[in-house]
Amino acid sequence: MNREIMLAAGFGKELDLIKEGKCPTCSAEIDHNFRDELRLKEYKISGMCQDCQDKIFNPKEGVGK
Repeated sequence: MNREIMLAAGFGKELDLIKEGKCPTCSAEIDHNFRDELRLKEYKISGMCQDCQDKIFNPKEGVGK
C-alpha cells in the first residue's frame, strides 16, 4: 500500500485505523485470525478484517455474521 497515494486520495482516516491495528471499514480490532492465506493476503493489501472481507467479497456469507 502506498501511503502517499492513499493520503492524496483522501484515505487518511482509514490509514490511521490500519496503523492502530483496526479495520479501515468497520473500525474493529484486527484479531489476525484469517480463514486462509487468500484472506490474509487481502488483509495485507487492504487492512480489512475477516468479517468485512466476507461482507464485501462474499455478501451471502457475510450476512448475519
